[in-house]
Amino acid sequence: MAYLIVVVVLVGALCLLDLLLTVGLIRRLRAQPAPRPSGDGFAEEGMLPPGAIVPAFGTRTVDGRPLLSRDLDTGTVVVFLSPGCPPCHAQLPRVVAALGAAPVSGAVAVVAGGGEGDADAQQMLKELAPVARVVHESVTGPVTEAFAARAFPVMCRVRAVGDELVVEAVGEHVLPAPIPAAR
Repeated sequence: MAYLIVVVVLVGALCLLDLLLTVGLIRRLRAQPAPRPSGDGFAEEGMLPPGAIVPAFGTRTVDGRPLLSRDLDTGTVVVFLSPGCPPCHAQLPRVVAALGAAPVSGAVAVVAGGGEGDADAQQMLKELAPVARVVHESVTGPVTEAFAARAFPVMCRVRAVGDELVVEAVGEHVLPAPIPAAR
């Protein structure tokens, strides 16, 4: 009988400990800030935050040229789009116009997802090719992983600091303003 009492007390204590841990976890989750909604269709979060160091990466652009993290200069805009993403398709003309009409230190467009035969991916690649160095990779590709891109569309501007690449700003405001037409 004494063993039964010890077992019941032990199980009760474990249940109480589990309850306390669960309540603590719920409090921590509630204390975290909610994701910021973006009215313009671009994710404000979903990648490395400003000030984060981008891990080194290496890949090839769709035209076969190597692209390494050290190839990106200060002011380079890096845009992440996905063929299966309706907001990406909606923002594509605006991205192409902004990158094509304004002088930038460079632009890299990453189309994450969609296979070789994916018509949506091919259309994105075709539209982005004249205005940026374009990379087509899976959602777990080297550039997407280096920037920890998890939301699409998302973009950032980077800054070269010595041998490191640092995220300078994240969000739609990193797009360069188009040059006003001369009159």
